[in-house]
Amino acid sequence: MRSLSAALLSGCILLSSAPVRAQSGLPSFDASIRAMRYNAAGNVHYTADDYLQYAPAAVLLGLKAGGYESRTSWGRMAVSDAFSAAIMTIAVNGIKYSAARPRPDGTSSNSFPSGHTATSFMIAAMLHEEYGWRSPWFSFGGYAIASATGISRIINDRHWASDVIAGAVIGVASVKLGYFIAGLIFKDKYLSPAWSAPSFGFETGRKYYDIGLYFGYGFILGKPPLTYADAAQAASGNNRPDYSGTNCNLLPGGAVSGIEASVPIAANEKLKGAAGIAADIGITSYSTDNGLSFNSYGFLVGGYWRRPFAKILETDARILCGYALPGNRSVTSPLGIKGGPAFSAGGGIAVASGENFKFKAFAHYRTSMFTAEGRFVHSVVLGLSSSFFW
Repeated sequence: MRSLSAALLSGCILLSSAPVRAQSGLPSFDASIRAMRYNAAGNVHYTADDYLQYAPAAVLLGLKAGGYESRTSWGRMAVSDAFSAAIMTIAVNGIKYSAARPRPDGTSSNSFPSGHTATSFMIAAMLHEEYGWRSPWFSFGGYAIASATGISRIINDRHWASDVIAGAVIGVASVKLGYFIAGLIFKDKYLSPAWSAPSFGFETGRKYYDIGLYFGYGFILGKPPLTYADAAQAASGNNRPDYSGTNCNLLPGGAVSGIEASVPIAANEKLKGAAGIAADIGITSYSTDNGLSFNSYGFLVGGYWRRPFAKILETDARILCGYALPGNRSVTSPLGIKGGPAFSAGGGIAVASGENFKFKAFAHYRTSMFTAEGRFVHSVVLGLSSSFFW
């Protein structure tokens, strides 16, 4: 877990330092996610994430105070959590003021990593350590709230996406290290007699459901030209500048994010794993070489096959089809971009990072009908996902 966290954190630092390229080049991951945020949410701002980050703590302390037996005693839990909080605070603040990265809204230069996200994931990891063995849904609830906190920081334009990813890694890793140190001190003392270490890893022939979040980057194959549609211009009256007949091109890539889920149907030795139904709800950010930006919203369903190996590793393959809808109609209508069929195929390799959690690196080929003339946009998407399985 520590080596995986270090690798992910290193990747986040590289992403955070990636410059925003010129309009003719490749947009950075962070810039593309920020464009996606504006295309989907506009200038919305709220303060709920200032309080949401502490919600898993209310659950943890409420269960403990209510007498619901946790993994450790009050004293050992306090020591474990104190070590975790200290490690998280030192790491976050040390990196923040060393990196001095400007926030996307320009209010300060302490953006990387996200402290709100690190705090929320730290508390969610504490809830997982203390109560995940009682029910995996405690873990799922805590990490779902932490994920919502991180996404809110992006929506509020307070953090870049890589700030949030790094904050999540730091939050979880600090708890793993804090509980490890406490374990060296207390050993087998002050543990619940009912507690036993949950099983870890994947099993051939096991059917399980999963749901997760993913981030990625799509590299467009070729340069499909776009032309502002005369018909769309005429229909819009004088509310839009006269772009009719003007050509533009999509930039060669853009960020991708979404939710993926799978439902098992069969799992046995003959299949060498499991197969079932997979679903994907995703957003792709597109930009053009003349400064326009818009989102495409994909809804896909299909089948998957996955096979575990080496106990903690798993490979999967999936084929999905569905429909993609354009957003930002004020931009997409003049370009002649309409909804159309979409297709995705690819696979990935996952590693178990906890009793009910896994990280996956994936590569998918995606295509969708893009314009009224029936043109398709083809891309290769590379990304990472974090999933809860049960």
